[in-house]
Amino acid sequence: MKPALTVWLPRISLLCVLCFFAANLFFVGPIRAAEPKGFPDAKHGKGELRHVDGVPVLVLKGTPAEMGEQFGVLAIKNAPDIDGMHKAFLKDAGLEKRYALLKTMASLLKPNFPKHVAAEVEAAAKAADRDQGLLLFANTVADLSSGMGCSTVVVEKDRSANGKPLFGRNFDWLPSKGIDEHTLVVVYKGEGKRAFAAVTVAPIAGVISGMNDAGLSVTINEIGIADSKDKPRFNWKGTPLLFMFRRVLEECATVAEAEKLVRGMARTTTCCMTICDKAGGGVFEVTPANVEVRTAENGVTCCTNHFRSDALCTGEKCWRYTKLAPLQAKDAGKLGVADVFAELDKVNQRTHTLQSMVFEPADRVLHLAYGPGPATKLKPHALDLGKLFDEK
Repeated sequence: MKPALTVWLPRISLLCVLCFFAANLFFVGPIRAAEPKGFPDAKHGKGELRHVDGVPVLVLKGTPAEMGEQFGVLAIKNAPDIDGMHKAFLKDAGLEKRYALLKTMASLLKPNFPKHVAAEVEAAAKAADRDQGLLLFANTVADLSSGMGCSTVVVEKDRSANGKPLFGRNFDWLPSKGIDEHTLVVVYKGEGKRAFAAVTVAPIAGVISGMNDAGLSVTINEIGIADSKDKPRFNWKGTPLLFMFRRVLEECATVAEAEKLVRGMARTTTCCMTICDKAGGGVFEVTPANVEVRTAENGVTCCTNHFRSDALCTGEKCWRYTKLAPLQAKDAGKLGVADVFAELDKVNQRTHTLQSMVFEPADRVLHLAYGPGPATKLKPHALDLGKLFDEK
């Protein structure tokens, strides 16, 4: 099944399921696609956007207002036709007529943004001369809808070919025209916060996938709010999901620290947080009321888009999980970076697989493939995030 976009309107009791069928019926073998044409190299204030191994990397520094201004100019104003990409996404998702309502709902969540992030978003909208509602919608779309079909694999040290943890992830979303041109890696170096890198799509300032200077890495796996045994209600006082993930990278160095932070935070809705530090990782199954932690089976943890813990699971059918599950068998062998990419390729969702990546938390390295899907068929770029974090 291809990813579908489901819009949740919690206060209106309306559920609208919207499917976008844009996947190719056939695709070719491994290729190196032409690099997406997108952001120009540029500087603004303390911020700089440059290409590293062909990947646009934006480094932001300073106060929240300064970083927001840098993001607004370099990642939004300089982006190739961001309005066109936004319109294409709304059309593909069938949300054109509901966009005004979704912006209103997103504005209701703004008081729950971390204060420094709210200041960033306001500064970014002003610097880019864009409607702030666009940025609010982009940063809360994971709360107000459910459409990502992502797959993740965490490999513990004893199952890794190099004796260090590996963390692989496919990001699956609507392949709207221009979305690959708006993919970039943003390195945040905020005052009083841990440095971290987010693999994102402009103008999203939250974290979909990322790693911080301690090597702690996180990604989101969306779960529909109806697909939880505890039958949670949407929490309008909760921290939006992508900012919950961002706070983890800004404040935590280990999986244990992240668990404590997430448990103590008001949460809007349901998701899985796949997480890994230098020692290993697992999955946090998150609802507004509960956090269940799922750890490795025989040195591997797999996750797709449903809960599997006894407390939250409502059903285990998922073809992608079935394909990944053999990795958790006792007699499965050791895995290297290339092996993890090969396993992710088995669960690609054709044109919807926009990004495929493998984190090496101990070495603070990211291997990233992105572009016209399936990204698992593209040659990955190797980014030394540790070097970017340590640069002055």
